[in-house]
Amino acid sequence: MTTTKCKMCNTHKQDNEFYLKDRATGRKDTTCKACRIVHQRERTLGVTQSEYLIMYRDQSGRCGICMKRLYSKRYKAFAVDHNHDTNQIRGLLCHKCNLALGGFNDDSQLITRALEWLRRDSPIPLATVEGDTVSRDLESN
Repeated sequence: MTTTKCKMCNTHKQDNEFYLKDRATGRKDTTCKACRIVHQRERTLGVTQSEYLIMYRDQSGRCGICMKRLYSKRYKAFAVDHNHDTNQIRGLLCHKCNLALGGFNDDSQLITRALEWLRRDSPIPLATVEGDTVSRDLESN
């Protein structure tokens, strides 16, 4: 396997450590994946690699929600979670937990309702379909 020198860290790395820039030509990025992630984090969130490592250490290398260690081969770093209104950094989350919060648009009321939903004791009876109408079979006591 051939190697390429990253223009940011000046380290020779295997070609699979660089993103593909152009599928048609096979041209690779000149910045390695690790440096690209760090650069993107600094540019979009203003979080330096040193600050990221401090958060990682403070969270013992675990997601702030599910407490799992980062083990994904695809996602080599935790997501830096932040308040989208104030841009205040909250901490590090795994990809799944970050997507979950994003799915709720960081709305604490929606998350609270979802938690209440999960804690329900009695589920709603399943609907039955008859022809073109939907009816609920409710037992009368």
